[in-house]
Amino acid sequence: MIEFRKFSDFPRGTMYDILQDAYSFDARNKQVWDRNWKESDDFFYDNPGIADKYSLVSCLDGKPIGFVTWDPRNRPEYVEIGHNGIREQYKGRGYGRLQLEEAIRRIRTYEGLKRIIVCTNSSLIAPKNYESAGFVLYDRKPNETESAFTGDYLYYEMIL
Repeated sequence: MIEFRKFSDFPRGTMYDILQDAYSFDARNKQVWDRNWKESDDFFYDNPGIADKYSLVSCLDGKPIGFVTWDPRNRPEYVEIGHNGIREQYKGRGYGRLQLEEAIRRIRTYEGLKRIIVCTNSSLIAPKNYESAGFVLYDRKPNETESAFTGDYLYYEMIL
């Protein structure tokens, strides 16, 4: 059974490890995003009060298999979902959907919040996950960066 825990329950590097695994299907992801993943992991472990309040770690039998983060600084206009990933071996089993639903449930508790937004890329599994959770595509932009192999940028929102 899946449970949701805090980053402070796990050692530094947990976020980084999950991200490496979640994006391991294409080695270019690590080449492009490795520094960002390390910086994100460092930020959350250097700021446990933020990490424990604005993220969750999905666990199966006590083992961290995924996580999702969100940025509440633009409330009440919106909250933006940040990193959101599931380890490769657990994809396609509904855990990503459960993880996203739990994050949405927690985000919805912010009084007066108007919407939840997220940006992802067209070649990933994520668009289907966001759409199945009720997000609606509101913009699409070409990706002309070094991560162009991941496809266009897709901007989703959930109006509350």
